[in-house]
Amino acid sequence: MTKRVVYLLATAVFPLLILWATLAPHSNAVSTTILIDAVYYDGIEDNNPDADEAVRLINISNTTIDISNWELTDGGTGLTSLPNNVTLSPGEMIWLTDEAAAFARQFGFLPDFEATDTNPTVPNTTGAWPGFTNTGDEVVLLDDLSAIVDVLVYENGSTGQTGWSGTAVQPYSGFGSKGQILYRMRNQTTGLPVPDTDTAADWAQSTGDVVNGRKVLYPGWNLDTYFQTAKFTQSGTLTVAIAPDNAYETLKLHLDAAQTSIAIETHTFENMAIASDLIAALNRGVAVTILLEGAPPGGIPEQEKYICQQIEPAGGECWFMISDDPNDIADRYTYLHAKFILIDGQQVIISSENLSPNSMPSDNKSDGTWGRRGVLLVTDAPGVVAHVQSIFDADFDLTNHVDITNTAFIGGPDPGFMPNLETGGITYTVRYPNATVFSGNFGYEVVQSPENSLRTTDSLLGLIAQAGAGDTVLVQQLDERPYWGSSTSNPTDDPALRTEAYIAAARRGASVQILLDSLFDDGDATSNSATCTYVNGIAQAEVLDLACKTANPTGLGIHNKMVLVQLSGQGYLHVGSLNGSEQSSKGNRELALQVQSNEAYAYLAEMFQRDWGDVVYLPLVLNNYVSPATYVLISEVLYNPPGMADDFEFIELMNPTGATINLSNYSLGDAVNTTDFEDVRRFPSGTTIPPGGTIVVATAATAFFTEYNINPDFEIISTNTAVPDLIDDPAWGNPAALLQLANGGDEVILRDPNGQVVDAIAYGTGSFPGVVPCPLVSSSNRTLERFPANKDTNDCSVDFRDWPFPNPGELP
Repeated sequence: MTKRVVYLLATAVFPLLILWATLAPHSNAVSTTILIDAVYYDGIEDNNPDADEAVRLINISNTTIDISNWELTDGGTGLTSLPNNVTLSPGEMIWLTDEAAAFARQFGFLPDFEATDTNPTVPNTTGAWPGFTNTGDEVVLLDDLSAIVDVLVYENGSTGQTGWSGTAVQPYSGFGSKGQILYRMRNQTTGLPVPDTDTAADWAQSTGDVVNGRKVLYPGWNLDTYFQTAKFTQSGTLTVAIAPDNAYETLKLHLDAAQTSIAIETHTFENMAIASDLIAALNRGVAVTILLEGAPPGGIPEQEKYICQQIEPAGGECWFMISDDPNDIADRYTYLHAKFILIDGQQVIISSENLSPNSMPSDNKSDGTWGRRGVLLVTDAPGVVAHVQSIFDADFDLTNHVDITNTAFIGGPDPGFMPNLETGGITYTVRYPNATVFSGNFGYEVVQSPENSLRTTDSLLGLIAQAGAGDTVLVQQLDERPYWGSSTSNPTDDPALRTEAYIAAARRGASVQILLDSLFDDGDATSNSATCTYVNGIAQAEVLDLACKTANPTGLGIHNKMVLVQLSGQGYLHVGSLNGSEQSSKGNRELALQVQSNEAYAYLAEMFQRDWGDVVYLPLVLNNYVSPATYVLISEVLYNPPGMADDFEFIELMNPTGATINLSNYSLGDAVNTTDFEDVRRFPSGTTIPPGGTIVVATAATAFFTEYNINPDFEIISTNTAVPDLIDDPAWGNPAALLQLANGGDEVILRDPNGQVVDAIAYGTGSFPGVVPCPLVSSSNRTLERFPANKDTNDCSVDFRDWPFPNPGELP
């Protein structure tokens, strides 16, 4: 080094360095290590407005950080500061709030710091709580020298705030914004926040990431505790029970064997036989605790109130998870929808079914039964039992949560209420009279909502994601949606992650069958039939081994929540309470159990394929049983309207199956032979009849409307341009004849496009080969009405009744 360079360093550079070292401010803030992790800005406490507002900080570094005297502000004048000697360890999180008492009421635990002194055990910050506006604000974290460390801008807050970029974070729509906690999106593997970009994309409410985003969080949830699914490989027994065949009998067996305790968490409870079994357990000295949803759709059933009224005097306890707005109480979940029972802390029953007589009929099943299809799993695997016990303990936490109340708040049944003891029936043949017990070493995974049911690295979506060429996916569900979001959305903007996972499996080469309920299907834009239309359209367009259909194999609908997956010959089952709705995965308390068991998979796959085929297996002892028809039926006929005019005549058809039927070019008429002086008409192209739906054909639409105040679906004589005409078939009957039915006797015949008879009836002097005619109705303006509407014996005197109240378009 030359003397000149040394001279310059000594006289110019070193003095500047010394001056900087003397005067430059010092900060222990590291903006990439401490983050604003969650913001609760629109609090539930209205009687003490926003006293429960809170902000959570997290240390995402690998070292302990000193955050003494750091400040939290709203970007304006409001500011509160942490005290001295505050450090955050790696991964540690702390909550700051206005009032600890209000915070604890909503969250169920005390915060780490409060601004207003309400609890002597909680340290105070210095200065008033900033107060974050419900409609939008900035949340700014400053270090001890007031330098910006991290920022969140939400709703209508100023996006020009230093430290922020782009649009503000919005609460996720479709779920209540009040009480919604904005929180950082998590990495599925580590559980830590995704890398910080100072944008809305970092936050779980972001709509850009359809898997890890579009989430919600509310006070009282245990997201961090249950972020990962719980996995166990343990020896023990796995009992598989099937509803309605043996579900009640299996449950009763375990309730009757209880020695110390029965803990139940379920959506609703209306089964009187199970109530009696619980009272018997109480009389043996067994403790019985029941946690129920406090506001199920339609309200708490009167029968449930009655059951609790019987259980509590016997020493049992009924509790309800509720909302009570005047008292600032919000239930933690949209619905408590899980369905599980813990027996003696040694066994757990996880089910798709509520405690309902429809799902678990207690009748003598030797001549058949009637109910909803579902599955119950029972296991004594200690890890599974302990984990589910922890969920129950967290949900049923009377000490720390205010959203649980007893029957004093709910009230009893209406005065004079009489319980419904009806259960079961004879229409469905019991295929599985006994539950099946498997023993061995099984792999278990506990999946629960709202915390972890949409993970793609494991959980259900992760399981399905492994399916490819040569694998199988079988889905039997109460419902799956074509898309999430609002009813006016679409699969592109709001994909239903479960449905898309099934489709993706088929695209990878897996064989996928989706069997959904038809009984409760309302046919709207997000219905099961709409899902099947969407799925089958993709299957056809892309030539995939993928099929979707609706069915009602056991009489009262499919209530199951079951997915079976076979990967490289290894069978897995997923059974529990999770439906296919967005709410079920993101807002409800739900519980499901995934099990690796080749034997259990094979057992349930056989049940699935039977239900898929919709085969009816008749009971051994069953007199005059007739299964539902599998074709379109003539369901009501008015052939003798009042007065002299025939314009009021109508014929009603109905679809008794679980699938839409295409009636294009089907024919309807009263001509038995092509040479008869009678008439045959054909349905136009594109005519379909939905599952359980009807089509009404009237002689004249204007006269029909005058009588019934509705238009028919088709008419014979063109009187109303808004009602399509059936098309005359000149090859049948006489072109000069109209389809008008004789009062003294006639036939009504429905044929397919190939001329094959689908259904036929005769009455009075009418006759048709293989059909026993009905007697004439007793007077005019009475109809022949098929009763029940879905059965056909070809004996009209048995299939139809003389009905005094014509009701076209409505089934009995």
